Amino acid sequence: MSKMNFSWKTLGMIVIPIAIIMLIFENNQNLEMKTETNVYKILTQEQWLISKKNGYITTDLDIKDGFIHLSTAKQLAGTLYYFFENDEDLVLIQFKSSDLGNDLVFEEPYPKDNRKGLFPHFYSQLNIERISNFWEIQRGAFILPEDVILEQEN
Repeated sequence: MSKMNFSWKTLGMIVIPIAIIMLIFENNQNLEMKTETNVYKILTQEQWLISKKNGYITTDLDIKDGFIHLSTAKQLAGTLYYFFENDEDLVLIQFKSSDLGNDLVFEEPYPKDNRKGLFPHFYSQLNIERISNFWEIQRGAFILPEDVILEQEN
């Protein structure tokens, strides 16, 4: 068996840059969360009734994807445009980001589409007691074009 030459200096040259990269990545992941005071969930009236009955937010899409899709205030117009274009009456639910803790993660959009930036995803059961505010909203008198929505988000 041959003896490996090992030096602490060499090990440090490998480990320290990896640690720095990991810290930068972790800080970038959490940066948007720290700047977003609130996150939002949009539900249809039917989803809202089911969620109130169950005591937690639930949608078929969230169950399929394994996390709760949320939006920042800047992302709401895009979320309405892409996912609720045929709905007239919806419920907009607000959560304080600080109340959601480490289960709230900002990630690339899923499924991947034209949207850019990091989106809030919640990886736990989202109890309705955590709701800080909610509004029943109706489709407005105008709809922004997709290009304008993407420009606002990106």
